[in-house]
Amino acid sequence: MAQALAPGENVIVVGAGVVGIAIALQLRLAGFGVTLLDRGEPAMETSYGNAGAFAISDVIPLAEPGVLRKVPGWMLDPLGPLALRWRYLPTLAPWLLRFLAASRPSRVATLTRDLSALLGRVNTDYAALIERAGLAHLWRRHGNLTLYRNQQEFDAALPAWEEKRRHGVQWQALSRNELLEREPLLAEEWQCAVQVPAWSHVDDPYLFSRGLFDAFIREGGRFVQDEVLATLQQDGRTCGVETASHGQLHAAAVVIACGVWSDRFARQHQYRIPLESERGYHVNLPMAGVKLHHFIQCASESFVILPMANGGLRLAGTVELAHRDAAPDWRRAHILLDKARRIVGDFSTEGMTVWMGNRPSLPDTLPIIGSAQQQPGLWFATGHGHLGLTLAATTAVLLSDMLQGKTPTLDMQPYRMSRF
Repeated sequence: MAQALAPGENVIVVGAGVVGIAIALQLRLAGFGVTLLDRGEPAMETSYGNAGAFAISDVIPLAEPGVLRKVPGWMLDPLGPLALRWRYLPTLAPWLLRFLAASRPSRVATLTRDLSALLGRVNTDYAALIERAGLAHLWRRHGNLTLYRNQQEFDAALPAWEEKRRHGVQWQALSRNELLEREPLLAEEWQCAVQVPAWSHVDDPYLFSRGLFDAFIREGGRFVQDEVLATLQQDGRTCGVETASHGQLHAAAVVIACGVWSDRFARQHQYRIPLESERGYHVNLPMAGVKLHHFIQCASESFVILPMANGGLRLAGTVELAHRDAAPDWRRAHILLDKARRIVGDFSTEGMTVWMGNRPSLPDTLPIIGSAQQQPGLWFATGHGHLGLTLAATTAVLLSDMLQGKTPTLDMQPYRMSRF
């Protein structure tokens, strides 16, 4: 356990995405003086465009069993559910080797246990934060629907669902009639589904993240828009940060929560974390004119439909492994339109926008949450991949406990930075 901070000491949080914002708010509620830093506006990077889900049933890591035989197909299909850019392959190779190592059955079993330990507490951790921030009106606790074309397609997915049930995920299979009772608009092609009642979503992930930020400011937090160049060291511990415009800012601890850009600060202290960009795309349809009640997942097509306010839709999904600065492949966004029409019928594209974001991905799917063990005063919260919004409040509660010297309610060893 790292040295606890005294009540009221100052903490700097680097990164104003939803993870950093939630950490800053939780630390402020615990009585710390908190400065949140980001080079851009709060919640305007990956947190702006995510799919809005609290994906509590995603307990099986991306490196699921059988992933090895899928890799050649990923490399050959630039528009598939998970694509690799050939040009990036030499750089990505070490990450891919770790990813494949994580797909061993014994390793997957361990990772599933460790992911479920985090995901099983998401709703509880969020409830307190959402109430304090006054955001209950954005939190839609209607469950989700994962669609299947037929019984055969569902039967192929059943072992994974049973594994999820063994790890505490409660779900129920739905017939076509039961599915239509919940969502009458769904096309005839989709004959059955699985519903996870505890799954939830927010109407707009940017407005939700910004609402958490506004609560942080109301609680007395400080935001500084500036680029952080490096962390500062004194007497063998981290004591603040060097910024581009505000000079040196001092604090008793620094938390790095800047997503895929966190690796720059890890390298400063000779840590090597295999952090890569899990690039995601979305199509926003503010005037789609489609009334859905549930978050929709299409298992075979690997994409989702987020019902937004006033009949709007957000289509999101698929994963692209490429350099964080590579030009977007907007075809990966536009193919989502045809996929969605096969589920909910036609809709308006008036006001349509497309977006791409860099989700910070580690090869074992587990985030890093904890101290840099050889560098007192330095903490990391990164590598959440597609679970950033989902795990933001839980990450915040766990880090707050550790900074206060409290023993977290779950074993933090699986999420330590030194595992790599």
